[in-house]
Amino acid sequence: MPLLHQITPHTAYVPGANNLGVILTGDDGAIAVDTGLDKDTGRMVRRALDEAGLQLRAIISTHHHADHIGGNEYLVRNLPGVAVYATRLEAPFIENPRLEPIYLALGASPPAALQTKWLMAKGVSVHHILDGDAVEIAGVRLEIVALPGHSLGQIGVAFDGVCFAADGFFGSEVLAKHGIPYAHDVAAQIASLERLATRDERFFLPGHGELTPRSNLEAALRANRHAIERASRAVRDALAEPGDTLAIARRVQKTLGLTITGLPQYAIFVSAVAAHLSYLETQGAARLILTDEGAVWRGGS
Repeated sequence: MPLLHQITPHTAYVPGANNLGVILTGDDGAIAVDTGLDKDTGRMVRRALDEAGLQLRAIISTHHHADHIGGNEYLVRNLPGVAVYATRLEAPFIENPRLEPIYLALGASPPAALQTKWLMAKGVSVHHILDGDAVEIAGVRLEIVALPGHSLGQIGVAFDGVCFAADGFFGSEVLAKHGIPYAHDVAAQIASLERLATRDERFFLPGHGELTPRSNLEAALRANRHAIERASRAVRDALAEPGDTLAIARRVQKTLGLTITGLPQYAIFVSAVAAHLSYLETQGAARLILTDEGAVWRGGS
C-alpha cells in the first residue's frame, strides 16, 4: 500500500499518529503541511514523495510543537532548496525549539527530562513569514486559516476542497486518551472551533485523528467543545479549595482519572490546566492571589 493517501486530485496525506499533509503543485512538486515528530517521520515524508514521483518544494509548519516540526531538519538538510513557512508568532519557536521546554519549565533553563524529542525538535530557519490569509507557493495559491488557541499562532491550510486543520480539532480517540485537549489560550481555542464550523471544504484533516468529511465535521467539533467544557468544569470544581497550580492540577487529574506516565506528559498537562485557570479568571470564576504560602488560586467571588 502506498504511503501517500490521496484526498482530492491535488491533496494527499501520510496518515499516522501525526497526519502529515501534502499539497500537489501540478509540476511534480509537493508542499508538506507539517513533518511529524523526528527524522524518522521526515524520512517517511521523503519516501512517500519519492514513491509518488514528487519533489518537495516547501514545508508549511502549522505550529511549533515538536510533533509537527520534528521532521523539518532532516528534510531541509537532505533536500536542497526546500523553504520553510510559518507564522510570525510560531517562527521563533521553530527556529529555536528549546523555547518550548523553557516555557514548560516556567521560563527556566529546562531540566533534562524536558529536553527530549517529544518537546524539543531540531531547529531550522523559517524562510518565509505567513502574515496574511493567503500565500502563493510554487505557483499554487493557498488559503491560510487562523486557528490559534492550541498554540500562539497556529494556522490551518485550505486548498482544493481540503482544510488541513492541524490541532484546531482532535479525533475522538485523542480526546478520550488525553482528557484535556491541550490549549495555550482556551478562549482562542473555542473561537477556532467556531471558525472551522463556518468552513465548507469537503474534507478536514486534523493533526491527530481521522480524515473528516464535511458531513461529520459538526459532530467532531461538538465533541471537542464538550471536552474543553468538561476540562474547564473539572478545573472550576478543583477550586472548591484554594491551591497553587500544581495542587489544582493534581485534583483535576484525579477527577478525570488520567494516568500520566512521564515528565513531558506531566508538564504538558499542568500547562493545559494553567490555561484553563487563566480562562476561568477572565470569566470571573477564578482569581490568583499571593499568600504566605505562595501564589494561590481561589474560586471567583
